[in-house]
Amino acid sequence: MIIGPSGSGKDTLINGAKLLLNDEKRYVFAQREITRPQTGDSENHIEISKSEFKQKKLKNVYSLSWFANGLNYGVTRIDEYMRQEKFIILNGSRGALKDIVKKYKDTIIIQVEIPSELLRDRLISRGREDIRDIDARLARGVALRILDPTVINFINDKPIQESINEFVAILKDLSNH
Repeated sequence: MIIGPSGSGKDTLINGAKLLLNDEKRYVFAQREITRPQTGDSENHIEISKSEFKQKKLKNVYSLSWFANGLNYGVTRIDEYMRQEKFIILNGSRGALKDIVKKYKDTIIIQVEIPSELLRDRLISRGREDIRDIDARLARGVALRILDPTVINFINDKPIQESINEFVAILKDLSNH
Protein backbone atom coordinates (compact mmCIF):
# COMPACT_ATOMS: atom_id res chain seq x y z
CA MET A 1 0.00 0.00 0.00
CA ILE A 2 1.30 3.41 -1.00
CA ILE A 3 0.46 6.22 1.43
CA GLY A 4 1.49 9.83 1.88
CA PRO A 5 0.16 13.36 1.77
CA SER A 6 -1.58 14.87 -1.22
CA GLY A 7 1.08 16.34 -3.51
CA SER A 8 3.82 13.93 -2.45
CA GLY A 9 3.81 12.28 -5.88
CA LYS A 10 2.04 8.98 -5.14
CA ASP A 11 0.04 9.02 -8.39
CA THR A 12 3.10 9.99 -10.43
CA LEU A 13 5.11 7.11 -8.92
CA ILE A 14 2.26 4.63 -9.36
CA ASN A 15 1.59 5.69 -12.97
CA GLY A 16 5.30 5.49 -13.79
CA ALA A 17 5.49 2.02 -12.22
CA LYS A 18 2.47 0.92 -14.28
CA LEU A 19 4.33 1.82 -17.47
CA LEU A 20 7.57 0.12 -16.43
CA LEU A 21 5.84 -3.02 -15.11
CA ASN A 22 3.20 -3.25 -17.84
CA ASP A 23 4.58 -6.50 -19.30
CA GLU A 24 4.96 -8.22 -15.93
CA LYS A 25 1.61 -9.86 -15.22
CA ARG A 26 2.26 -10.55 -11.53
CA TYR A 27 1.71 -6.85 -10.70
CA VAL A 28 -1.80 -5.48 -10.32
CA PHE A 29 -2.53 -1.80 -9.79
CA ALA A 30 -5.80 -1.69 -7.89
CA GLN A 31 -8.11 1.01 -9.18
CA ARG A 32 -10.15 2.96 -6.66
CA GLU A 33 -13.76 4.04 -6.94
CA ILE A 34 -14.09 7.53 -5.46
CA THR A 35 -17.03 9.86 -4.91
CA ARG A 36 -15.10 12.60 -6.71
CA PRO A 37 -15.38 13.80 -10.30
CA GLN A 38 -12.70 12.61 -12.68
CA THR A 39 -10.45 15.56 -13.61
CA GLY A 40 -7.27 15.80 -15.63
CA ASP A 41 -5.13 16.59 -12.59
CA SER A 42 -6.24 13.74 -10.33
CA GLU A 43 -5.59 10.04 -10.32
CA ASN A 44 -7.25 7.80 -12.86
CA HIS A 45 -10.07 6.51 -10.70
CA ILE A 46 -13.61 5.34 -11.26
CA GLU A 47 -16.02 8.16 -10.52
CA ILE A 48 -19.00 7.00 -8.49
CA SER A 49 -21.92 8.81 -6.88
CA LYS A 50 -22.46 8.70 -3.13
CA SER A 51 -25.67 6.70 -3.61
CA GLU A 52 -23.94 4.14 -5.88
CA PHE A 53 -21.12 3.85 -3.36
CA LYS A 54 -23.58 3.30 -0.51
CA GLN A 55 -25.40 0.56 -2.48
CA LYS A 56 -22.16 -1.23 -3.33
CA LYS A 57 -21.00 -1.03 0.27
CA LEU A 58 -24.30 -2.49 1.50
CA LYS A 59 -23.92 -5.36 -0.99
CA ASN A 60 -20.32 -6.00 0.21
CA VAL A 61 -18.90 -5.37 -3.26
CA TYR A 62 -15.76 -3.71 -1.89
CA SER A 63 -12.76 -5.61 -0.59
CA LEU A 64 -11.77 -2.34 1.08
CA SER A 65 -13.58 0.92 1.62
CA TRP A 66 -12.97 4.04 3.67
CA PHE A 67 -13.91 7.67 4.11
CA ALA A 68 -11.22 10.37 3.93
CA ASN A 69 -11.05 14.07 3.06
CA GLY A 70 -14.83 14.21 2.60
CA LEU A 71 -14.83 11.42 0.01
CA ASN A 72 -15.71 7.72 -0.08
CA TYR A 73 -13.16 5.27 -1.48
CA GLY A 74 -13.75 1.67 -2.50
CA VAL A 75 -11.56 -1.05 -4.00
CA THR A 76 -12.84 -4.30 -5.49
CA ARG A 77 -11.16 -7.61 -6.38
CA ILE A 78 -8.34 -7.56 -3.78
CA ASP A 79 -9.24 -11.07 -2.55
CA GLU A 80 -9.44 -12.35 -6.14
CA TYR A 81 -5.98 -10.95 -6.92
CA MET A 82 -4.59 -12.49 -3.74
CA ARG A 83 -5.94 -15.92 -4.71
CA GLN A 84 -4.12 -15.47 -8.02
CA GLU A 85 -0.93 -14.65 -6.06
CA LYS A 86 -0.64 -11.22 -7.64
CA PHE A 87 1.46 -8.43 -6.13
CA ILE A 88 -1.13 -5.70 -5.59
CA ILE A 89 -0.19 -2.02 -5.56
CA LEU A 90 -2.79 0.24 -3.98
CA ASN A 91 -2.90 3.97 -3.40
CA GLY A 92 -4.16 3.73 0.18
CA SER A 93 -5.05 6.06 3.00
CA ARG A 94 -3.19 6.83 6.19
CA GLY A 95 -6.51 7.29 7.97
CA ALA A 96 -7.75 3.83 6.97
CA LEU A 97 -4.42 2.11 7.49
CA LYS A 98 -5.33 0.36 10.74
CA ASP A 99 -8.45 -1.24 9.22
CA ILE A 100 -6.64 -2.22 6.03
CA VAL A 101 -3.73 -3.84 7.85
CA LYS A 102 -6.16 -5.62 10.18
CA LYS A 103 -7.94 -7.20 7.20
CA TYR A 104 -4.78 -7.85 5.15
CA LYS A 105 -2.07 -8.71 7.67
CA ASP A 106 0.71 -9.08 5.06
CA THR A 107 0.29 -5.51 3.83
CA ILE A 108 3.58 -3.77 3.09
CA ILE A 109 3.41 -0.02 3.51
CA ILE A 110 5.44 2.45 1.47
CA GLN A 111 5.10 5.97 2.83
CA VAL A 112 5.94 8.59 0.20
CA GLU A 113 7.47 11.66 1.76
CA ILE A 114 8.66 14.97 0.40
CA PRO A 115 10.34 17.97 2.04
CA SER A 116 7.61 20.31 3.33
CA GLU A 117 8.70 23.34 1.27
CA LEU A 118 8.64 21.29 -1.95
CA LEU A 119 5.24 19.88 -0.98
CA ARG A 120 3.92 23.37 -0.23
CA ASP A 121 5.13 24.59 -3.66
CA ARG A 122 3.43 21.64 -5.41
CA LEU A 123 0.15 22.24 -3.62
CA ILE A 124 0.25 25.96 -4.44
CA SER A 125 0.95 25.23 -8.12
CA ARG A 126 -2.09 22.91 -8.28
CA GLY A 127 -4.33 25.87 -7.46
CA ARG A 128 -7.00 23.74 -5.75
CA GLU A 129 -6.71 25.34 -2.30
CA ASP A 130 -5.85 28.69 -0.77
CA ILE A 131 -2.75 29.18 1.42
CA ARG A 132 -4.64 28.65 4.71
CA ASP A 133 -6.00 25.32 3.45
CA ILE A 134 -2.56 24.30 2.23
CA ASP A 135 -0.95 25.15 5.56
CA ALA A 136 -3.68 23.19 7.38
CA ARG A 137 -3.10 20.23 5.03
CA LEU A 138 0.65 20.37 5.70
CA ALA A 139 0.03 20.37 9.47
CA ARG A 140 -2.32 17.37 9.11
CA GLY A 141 0.30 15.61 7.02
CA VAL A 142 2.85 15.88 9.81
CA ALA A 143 0.30 14.60 12.33
CA LEU A 144 -0.64 11.65 10.10
CA ARG A 145 2.95 10.59 9.36
CA ILE A 146 3.39 6.94 10.25
CA LEU A 147 6.31 6.35 12.60
CA ASP A 148 6.78 2.61 12.45
CA PRO A 149 9.97 0.66 11.72
CA THR A 150 8.06 -1.72 9.41
CA VAL A 151 7.03 1.15 7.11
CA ILE A 152 9.26 1.83 4.10
CA ASN A 153 9.85 5.58 3.83
CA PHE A 154 10.39 6.72 0.25
CA ILE A 155 11.71 10.27 -0.09
CA ASN A 156 10.39 11.62 -3.39
CA ASP A 157 12.65 14.62 -3.96
CA LYS A 158 14.64 13.55 -7.03
CA PRO A 159 13.90 14.12 -10.73
CA ILE A 160 10.71 12.26 -11.67
CA GLN A 161 12.21 9.43 -13.74
CA GLU A 162 14.91 8.77 -11.15
CA SER A 163 12.28 8.56 -8.39
CA ILE A 164 10.09 6.26 -10.51
CA ASN A 165 13.03 3.94 -11.21
CA GLU A 166 13.89 3.76 -7.49
CA PHE A 167 10.23 3.14 -6.63
CA VAL A 168 9.97 0.30 -9.17
CA ALA A 169 13.19 -1.24 -7.83
CA ILE A 170 11.62 -1.29 -4.35
CA LEU A 171 8.42 -2.90 -5.69
CA LYS A 172 10.41 -5.56 -7.54
CA ASP A 173 12.50 -6.30 -4.46
CA LEU A 174 9.40 -6.59 -2.26
CA SER A 175 7.57 -8.82 -4.73
CA ASN A 176 10.50 -11.27 -4.77
CA HIS A 177 10.26 -12.02 -1.03
